[in-house]
Amino acid sequence: MILSVVLFLLGVLYGVAAFVEIGLFYEGNPKTRMMIKWMGKRNYKILLMVMSVIFIGLGLWLRP
Repeated sequence: MILSVVLFLLGVLYGVAAFVEIGLFYEGNPKTRMMIKWMGKRNYKILLMVMSVIFIGLGLWLRP
C-alpha cells in the first residue's frame, strides 16, 4: 500500500518536472546537469515523461 502511494507520487513529481522546470530536476543537481549536457534538454524531458508513466503505472498496479 505504502509502496504504491510512493511510486504514484514519484511519478506525479516526475510528470510535473517534465513540464515545469523544477530546479532540483534541472540545474540544482550536478548529475542532472551532466545528463542534460550529454542527452540534450528535449531528450531529458522525454526521459522524465517515460519515467513518470512507468512509476504511475506501477503505483496503480501495486495498489491493493
